[in-house]
Amino acid sequence: MSRHMAPVMLGLTAFPLAAIGIAAYLVGSAGPQSMAVAGAILLLSCCILLAVTVAVVKLQRHDEWLWSQQDSLRELAAKSEDLATRLESVEQAHADTGTTAQLAAVARDMKMLRRELHDYAGAQPAWRHFGPEAEPAAAGPQPQWRPYGEVAEPPAAAAPPPKPAKAAGREELTLLLEPVVELASGSTSHYRTMVGLTDSSGKPIGHDDLILKADQGGMRPALDLRMVKMVAPVLRRLRNRNPGLRIFVPVGKETLGAPLEAAKILALLQKDGDVAQGIVFEFAQQDLGALDAAGIENLAKLARNGATLALREVYLGGLDLTALRQLGVRFLSFPPHAVDAGNGPNAAWADFVKQANARQIQVIVGGVKTPQQAAAAGRAARFGHGPFFAPPRKVKPDAGIAAPAARTANAA
Repeated sequence: MSRHMAPVMLGLTAFPLAAIGIAAYLVGSAGPQSMAVAGAILLLSCCILLAVTVAVVKLQRHDEWLWSQQDSLRELAAKSEDLATRLESVEQAHADTGTTAQLAAVARDMKMLRRELHDYAGAQPAWRHFGPEAEPAAAGPQPQWRPYGEVAEPPAAAAPPPKPAKAAGREELTLLLEPVVELASGSTSHYRTMVGLTDSSGKPIGHDDLILKADQGGMRPALDLRMVKMVAPVLRRLRNRNPGLRIFVPVGKETLGAPLEAAKILALLQKDGDVAQGIVFEFAQQDLGALDAAGIENLAKLARNGATLALREVYLGGLDLTALRQLGVRFLSFPPHAVDAGNGPNAAWADFVKQANARQIQVIVGGVKTPQQAAAAGRAARFGHGPFFAPPRKVKPDAGIAAPAARTANAA
């Protein structure tokens, strides 16, 4: 009960006590004839005293509740000040380290999701530390393949020597490049970017799982921006050797709609024209129709800044090649079953390839795994990539990559 209410409650208590005293005096002095009046006064004073007591108790409880609320407010104020201090430190760290802070956020998010991926690692080789001391993995003996329907299985490649496992306790984001092969000659013409993460327990997380978890955790824009940053120096060095080489970088629709990450990617393209000419931003066809207004605007900005675009997971139905050409799309990547489902090439597919070539749009077949798929791709597309041709290889950002040896086609 507050101090200014104490005199009021004391005053209210004094009146029923005085009435009780008066009732007692009447009983003692006036005799039995005043018993009725004294009883009435006594009953009324007792009721007033009871009401005052109840009011005092309620006021006391109310005061206790108010004090508890004040304590909670003080705790919230202290937490707010602490969060403001931490936010200021994070902003300062972000200003000092740029995307390194975002990479750390990706690594922390992946660490929280580690338990969901505990059974993913399996029997996979351990890679060396991603950093200045790492060298690109040497390309092993490549399998020969038959581009025109030969069914002979490629010879098994020699197993690479085991590499020492990475020390536990560190999470590392690594860059891998998958060769994009020109099907007519069997030589590598371009590369496709993939990323992997080795968690603190030493378990590798592959590209597909990492992208999935980044999408679920809202970290895809930061991860895509980091991929572009990692690819830029590698691309620059590779194009010194082969000016026509390009690197495909997959991006998600969330990245195109993220104002901060999209702005940084655009700034990189505007600053480095050689990078803009060599990067091909690759996104799924279904994402094209799911872009919001900001995503469509950023996609148009990429095209205006000279960026080349590619659609993956393409299906023939509903494609407007003229509109895609105007948007900046120069590559269309199909899955193997879209090219040949087992019945051989059809007239619709041949007509589509003819129209795409007329608009200088190149056709790619991705995810090729078997000689039959490679043979079908060779009849329908110019480029292909997948496990059948060559596995992704780990590199460091400032390292050039020796193109894998051209595969010699066997005579029929």
